Amino acid sequence: MVLIAPALFVNHGGGARPLLGDKDHAKLIEFFTNDVKKLVNLKALKAIILVTAHWEEEVVTISSGKHHDLYYDYYGYPPEAYEYRYDAPGYPELANEIHEKLKESGINSKLDDERGWDHGLFVPMRLINPAADIPIVQVSVLKNQDPRKHYQLGEALQVFRAQGIAIIGSGMTYHDFIKIKSHCYQDQVVNKEFDYYLNTVCTAGEESARREGLIAWKQQPGAIDAHPEGAAEHLMPLIVVAGAGGPAVRFSKIQTRTRISLRNSPSLRIRNGMTLIWHSVNTNLNYPASSEVK
Repeated sequence: MVLIAPALFVNHGGGARPLLGDKDHAKLIEFFTNDVKKLVNLKALKAIILVTAHWEEEVVTISSGKHHDLYYDYYGYPPEAYEYRYDAPGYPELANEIHEKLKESGINSKLDDERGWDHGLFVPMRLINPAADIPIVQVSVLKNQDPRKHYQLGEALQVFRAQGIAIIGSGMTYHDFIKIKSHCYQDQVVNKEFDYYLNTVCTAGEESARREGLIAWKQQPGAIDAHPEGAAEHLMPLIVVAGAGGPAVRFSKIQTRTRISLRNSPSLRIRNGMTLIWHSVNTNLNYPASSEVK
């Protein structure tokens, strides 16, 4: 059997809060530290390609250094939030392979050996794999926020899964940052309609339904409330991962316990993140054929 690594989308939480042990991120912290290992055999992975919502470029940009410092792209946290390290190695050879594969697929891209890894990478990865022993290549999303182009990016990246390289998308399914900061919801759970829609299309039996459903995301009820016009960067990694899921899906499951209610204040509760994982039918990495975290 060919070894196929998973394609995984995760909610990375609010800024540095998961690393600071924020009590309102407790379920997300537990998911990263314990539950991911039940779904992903980290020891079997050759590398990780991580697509981050916190890096937007005109063309797909690929981290290509042997080592990348951290880019603390958040503000207002205590000093320790700016002292974290995550010393996983880069993978220049893989970065070049990605660059060439995207060129073959008609997707413009460039290499960047200088930009640091942002918190869309280091926050989840410090908790998922604190040993920092799996090489990582970080990939940007596109400023155009075109869902079709992001799905095509995922389709191009899918080939690397057959090399034991996982594809991780790091973002959120709700990210109206202005409303989050304004505390306007007064403990209401929001985004139910759009959350349900994403659940439906992402677990569709036919790959075409998944693709077309995500390409049409803006037309769905609650979509623009979840991701205001021009500010949908946090949804793009999900669309990339969906494209990397491929046509032959063995396991497409939303872990419902990881739909995190993220409290940024005592009066704010927002459901903002499904966690999905795609496995292909010829998986042989000790992943469950179906699973639900208890």
